[in-house]
Amino acid sequence: MDLGYTTQVVWNTLHGRPFEFSTYQNAPIDLPLKNFKRTDNLLSFHVELLLAPISLLYLIFPDPITLLVLQVVVVGLGALPTFWIARKRLESEWAGLAFAAVYLLAPALNGAILSDFHAVTLTSTLFLFAFYFLEEHRPWAFLAMIVMALSAKEDIPLLVFMLGLYILSWRHERRLGAATALLGLAWFIIATRVIQPHFNGLPASPFLPRMAIFGPTIEETIANALRQPGLIFGWLARPEITAYLTGLLATGGFMPLLNPLVLLIGAPILAINIFSSWDWTYSEGAHYSASLISFVVVAAIYGTAWLARQIASRAGTPFRRTAETLAVVVFAVSLFHQWQIGLTPLARNYRPPVIDEHHRLGHEFARLIPPDASVSAQANLYPHIAHRQRAYFFPAVNDAEYIWLDVTSPSFPIGVGELNSKIQFLLERGEYGVVKAQDGYLLLKRGAPGWLDGEALAAFLTFARTNNPPTHATAIQFGDALELVGYDADVHNVVTAGQLPATVATYWRALQPPAADYAISFYFTRPDGAIVGSYADATAALSWMPTRAWRPGEIFRVETPILAIGRDLGMLVGISPPDARPDDPAKRLSPAIAGISATGDTTPKVIAEARLAELFRFGR
Repeated sequence: MDLGYTTQVVWNTLHGRPFEFSTYQNAPIDLPLKNFKRTDNLLSFHVELLLAPISLLYLIFPDPITLLVLQVVVVGLGALPTFWIARKRLESEWAGLAFAAVYLLAPALNGAILSDFHAVTLTSTLFLFAFYFLEEHRPWAFLAMIVMALSAKEDIPLLVFMLGLYILSWRHERRLGAATALLGLAWFIIATRVIQPHFNGLPASPFLPRMAIFGPTIEETIANALRQPGLIFGWLARPEITAYLTGLLATGGFMPLLNPLVLLIGAPILAINIFSSWDWTYSEGAHYSASLISFVVVAAIYGTAWLARQIASRAGTPFRRTAETLAVVVFAVSLFHQWQIGLTPLARNYRPPVIDEHHRLGHEFARLIPPDASVSAQANLYPHIAHRQRAYFFPAVNDAEYIWLDVTSPSFPIGVGELNSKIQFLLERGEYGVVKAQDGYLLLKRGAPGWLDGEALAAFLTFARTNNPPTHATAIQFGDALELVGYDADVHNVVTAGQLPATVATYWRALQPPAADYAISFYFTRPDGAIVGSYADATAALSWMPTRAWRPGEIFRVETPILAIGRDLGMLVGISPPDARPDDPAKRLSPAIAGISATGDTTPKVIAEARLAELFRFGR
């Protein structure tokens, strides 16, 4: 989604409408949009002036790919100043190479690069160049990097302010330190107290309520934290927080602990990330930790240099050899952390991306939309149509001429069933007609005569019927109604220490014409067998093609939405009639093993008392 609105901001800026976008117009997101003075300008939400010069790249290639390539290139360039700083401090090119690799292996950077485009991600490299120019006593080049970093996002000035204090107090460069600190403080005030209020009309950042973790408001959170400091310590002791902090330190081989002053520069952003009701900010995923990595890496280099000198002076070993040995240790720890939760081919959970026919079909649909037409689209489709003046985030329709949807993709910010209802409502009202429907994609046009029936409906429902065999074959009959003939599981590439997002596709055959619209429910178990979660809500296939419409002999594919289940949870499945609650085992259809898997897979287990079939466990 963020790639989409950034694309539109960049495109509009290039076309003389600085920072304008229509993404959030009447969109159901977790921000008080009704209180905003304006929702049509990015500066109401974030102050990312760096996007203005970036927009010039759209003169060459006006496509979201331009932003993604820029992000990869700029972040990758951060390895150069990392190498130069480490080579100088550790007196070894080999140590410099080790730390350059440490930087590139950082899972937090993997997550940032593969999670849309964000200008703030570029600050990882900008701050590293700033440190390098600081080492080389090139103040004007240093300030140039700082100015670019300031323009990336409105909270980056807090890091610049802290960096100025570090230069002033520790490096004793008073003029440069004072200038840096004042520059950071001044721009923070201008960005958050002048620019943002001018555009959104709000007294404070619209994102501040996300930090209301000890009360319904940020004011009550602060008051409760002051009255009960134990709340803070309890929050910091949560496993998710300790895993996040440990992961950041592991990125630098825990050597940042030996140079806490540089590490402390990142304290403001670290606090914003940690004290948040949104767990994505403290997962090392997305872009939230990208600006911290430069301080983690520099602190690791400085910490390694200090420890190498201590060991060399006391043990009488050459400093260079000691530094190289320690650099190898840091690299090894960083490599292990990459293996744990990273997204490179070195990581244990890495899955190579696959572009299938469904993705290619999406490009055909995108080409049917005129470049100057207004469009409403789902989050995953939005970046492909955002380079225009008016593009909306479905279910907000507004004055859209076209609506482009894919019912097989995540339906955020609404549920699968609600997406179905909204599509039916739009069609029944007659305001929109079907231009094209195929494999779950649906392109509607205002005033078009088409309806979703006949050949159009058959083409649309091809996502629910399949002739392709499942990866894992089974033979489990549920009563005399349905047979589960197999399943697929797909774990998604995301940086997280918790459960990985995953989808499970189950393949079914009707044993006879179903007399009811059965509900298919999924249950998730810990290694000890205890059920810790379930999904019994709508799926795309059953929303559009309930079991009563299934014909014997055909294979139907029912896929879950993306669920946080993909590290070590087990997967169970059950069938319930329409008049029963999915959590009532007495009403479920009884499963029975009907045969041996032809693929040689382990035979699924039937849990008779719960009337569930256990299919597999992630991570095995």
